[in-house]
Amino acid sequence: MLEKRNIKKFTAEEMEILAANPFTYTVTPRKISFTLEFKNIFYSRYENGEFVNDIFASLGYDTTILGKHRIYGLSRRVLDQMESGKIPTEKSPRTKQEKPINVDYNTMPAQQSVSAMQREISYLRQQVEFLKKITELDNSGKSSK
Repeated sequence: MLEKRNIKKFTAEEMEILAANPFTYTVTPRKISFTLEFKNIFYSRYENGEFVNDIFASLGYDTTILGKHRIYGLSRRVLDQMESGKIPTEKSPRTKQEKPINVDYNTMPAQQSVSAMQREISYLRQQVEFLKKITELDNSGKSSK
């Protein structure tokens, strides 16, 4: 039978430290999610040969708080997503990404509308980047005569 990996829970103080980082999307006692911007920066720096721990540290994370299992788990997931052509998201890969719905931002409270617009912009940017990659792959496969 497989042994269940015992993941270290974050303390309230550690959660505050992690939540203060602008690259943290959400944090709970058991899980941390990173922003799309973090994942894109991580991937580009990794491709340029930087070490995983150095990338996390340079982006303001205490690697001892995160622990090696979380750090290498995230790096594996981000690399797998990018290499398979999937669009990385801020949410967990197990969470179904919702398409932004057409809403009237004028009817929402200011902070909520700003947040909703930011999510929609992020989603649209992801789609554009994905389309660029598909186009590059399609163009590189064609032979010129």
